[in-house]
Amino acid sequence: MWEWAGQQPQCCLKLGTDAAAWAETERNWRGRRRYRCVASPLPDGTLKPSSTELNVSDAVTLQGRIRTLVGLQAEGQRDEGSLLPDLPRRITLLLPDTAVRAMVLHLDELPARSDEREALIRWRLGQEQLFSLAGAKVVSQMFHAVPGDERRVHTVLTVAIQESVLQQYETLCEAVGLIPHEVGITSLQLFNLWQGAFGGLRRKKTEFLWANVADRSLTTMVFQQGRPLFYRCKLLGSHAMDAGEPSGLLDKIIEECGASLDVCQQRHPAVAIKHAILCVDRELTGLKTRLEAGLDLSVEQMGWGALERLGVTAKEGHQGMASLAAMAGVS
Repeated sequence: MWEWAGQQPQCCLKLGTDAAAWAETERNWRGRRRYRCVASPLPDGTLKPSSTELNVSDAVTLQGRIRTLVGLQAEGQRDEGSLLPDLPRRITLLLPDTAVRAMVLHLDELPARSDEREALIRWRLGQEQLFSLAGAKVVSQMFHAVPGDERRVHTVLTVAIQESVLQQYETLCEAVGLIPHEVGITSLQLFNLWQGAFGGLRRKKTEFLWANVADRSLTTMVFQQGRPLFYRCKLLGSHAMDAGEPSGLLDKIIEECGASLDVCQQRHPAVAIKHAILCVDRELTGLKTRLEAGLDLSVEQMGWGALERLGVTAKEGHQGMASLAAMAGVS
């Protein structure tokens, strides 16, 4: 989502509430990319994503898990003589969606100068009064008007993160020899993967709901003509933790997806959503059928299976959404 310099890193670390994942890519002797990834569960409470409070509650445990993940990959690379694992490594760092605040703004005018654009965006965010911008880093992505659309000139997807939260993640990575070169959030990175690897570019001109279940939260986005209209991230609370009652979690997700569609419809009455893209772990595979029935949607589920044609592999037992997000960071 944002970057500090140069070429995209070939490694990605995804940190989340329940798991950490590591992915990297390299080219074989034919010049074709090969992907590998591993994941590790995290003890409950090790990482507590928040947009206002410090996120890492047990840095020692988390550093150990990260070293193990990176070490597995580094050992394999030492066999091939491709990298020196003890050197600092540039990475893409993916944070949980709940570690930031994101919002879609619609602007009639957009200044040409970057400093004026940033000032306008921060002012608009302040007008919404949804969260404090004191000590926050704000980044944004512009989506210009579709030809013939005179009602809305510019769409801006904004992401705000507290500098103290970002610094804690950066310090954690640096302690294990990793340098965050790019920092992003899980849902947006998965969306980029869907566009590039799952044929999403062909369907950008349609209207659809994007729903991602990860890190005990649900992120929903509504897209129209390739631009985001609506963004919402909702904690799933105790429903996400009670593995013995999956039905309650499914009901909660469907309810929140419906609420997002209702709010979007109120703001944009002309939008009629009939299609959805769903990102969810295999343990909740029944969600697709219930989402179709409950909200009258045609649902496409994004997962590891469709990546096989790209030559993407994961170690057995690690094909969850955390691993997929990490893979998205290097794809």
